[in-house]
Amino acid sequence: MQITPLEIRKFTFRKKTFNGIDPDHLDSFLQQIASQVEEQTRDNTALASRVKDLEAQVERYKKIDQTLNETLLTAQRATDEARANAQKEAELIIKDAQIRANRYENESRERVHHSAAEIRALAAQKESFISRFRSFLIDQIKYLDVMAKNLEDDGEK
Repeated sequence: MQITPLEIRKFTFRKKTFNGIDPDHLDSFLQQIASQVEEQTRDNTALASRVKDLEAQVERYKKIDQTLNETLLTAQRATDEARANAQKEAELIIKDAQIRANRYENESRERVHHSAAEIRALAAQKESFISRFRSFLIDQIKYLDVMAKNLEDDGEK
């Protein structure tokens, strides 16, 4: 049971004897006690209000902390996801580059084989031309020899 300052101020003691307690001194003492209780009550009320404000602040800070933690987790997930996507994209770029490099290599090999075949064909045509031209020149020399012999025979006749 809590006693209020007003109850202390209004409290009266029963008197048993005539020479008992000095009523003025007792009233003065009760007034002091009532004032102190009143001051303590005000202090308690102020402290309770302050505690309530601080608890509200702590609750706000807890919410801010929770929001920050959730934000950090979200940012971490987004960072991890971006990193994973970048890794996948890099792998795709590398794979695409390897495919293109293989295709270019195969095309180059085909061109080299084609060029080598063309060179062999041209070499064969050259050899054929040289052979025919040589035969032609030999035939022409034989023809010139025959003509020269005919001219000598005609000149002796």
